[in-house]
Amino acid sequence: MIFCIRIKLRMNIHHVLFFCFLSALQDGNTGLVNAIDLYAGAEGGRGSIICYLTSSGSTKFFCKGKCKEEDILIKTDGVTAQSGRYSIRYEDGSSGRRIVTVTFTQLTKSDSGRYRCGLGGSSSPDAYTDFDITVIDAATLGDNTSFIRAETVGGSVTQGCLNTVYGSRKFFCKDECKKEEDILVETEENRAQNGRYCIEYTQGSVFGLYVTITQLKKSDTGRYKCGYGRASSPDSSYTFSIFVVDAISEVSRPGYFWPLVVFLPVVFVLLAVVLLLLYKLKMKRNSGLNTRGTSDSRNMELSVSNENRPPVSMYEDSVYQNLDPDSRDPD
Repeated sequence: MIFCIRIKLRMNIHHVLFFCFLSALQDGNTGLVNAIDLYAGAEGGRGSIICYLTSSGSTKFFCKGKCKEEDILIKTDGVTAQSGRYSIRYEDGSSGRRIVTVTFTQLTKSDSGRYRCGLGGSSSPDAYTDFDITVIDAATLGDNTSFIRAETVGGSVTQGCLNTVYGSRKFFCKDECKKEEDILVETEENRAQNGRYCIEYTQGSVFGLYVTITQLKKSDTGRYKCGYGRASSPDSSYTFSIFVVDAISEVSRPGYFWPLVVFLPVVFVLLAVVLLLLYKLKMKRNSGLNTRGTSDSRNMELSVSNENRPPVSMYEDSVYQNLDPDSRDPD
């Protein structure tokens, strides 16, 4: 019986520590749980990022980092504002959405990092969107001098087919979409998949039609098209680009990635030490219960009655095992 209690206690300890571990990894709105969009820009080029927000705040923010006072690039109550190479523009969107567009000009390698655009009160944004920028050599992006969506090797990307008009036939293709090998998916169904490529129509959703690429490779870098009709002669289509980069070497995020690399091993070591100490403590307590059980018939009754009790929590198990029968409330 004591052995069964010890197993239960060890399982509960694992659950508590695992929960604490996940909580430690989560960092508010920018933790591991939430994905951050990544965009690639050419050195010397320019680009704009559109942030869709829901907030009644009148102050617009554009920051590098978390919008601490020293991070703020632009803060304004106006519709537009500019500061050096950065500018911001606000407009009301449909369905209560508010749109903040931030623009970079004359991109430099030092612009790589995490940014935040948001709406809120006078001191900090109440609602915001975070995104990452990586600035690379202009030759790498070819003729493209504006921002393009970037993804990391091994990840996945889902793109909505914006501003397209519904039709029964759907398609997803790459490059010019003229060759057979350029057509990734073409179907009249609401959902179809071809290897790593998927297309899906969801009635009532924001964009209606969505396309997905999984297990991304660097060779997936390029221009894509999705929409309705035939890929070679579409009735309605949307064109977008994807740029795939290595997870570490090409994405400069020193302020976010390296502390995590150092932090994770420390967390695992501390968890192992805590688990070992708790296990030894429970072994010692259970050993004490066994000793008392052989010399005191009342402790023997405690073990027997514990078999017939319904399952209890880790805390109740611990209290029940360490409760001296003589000290119980007579009621």
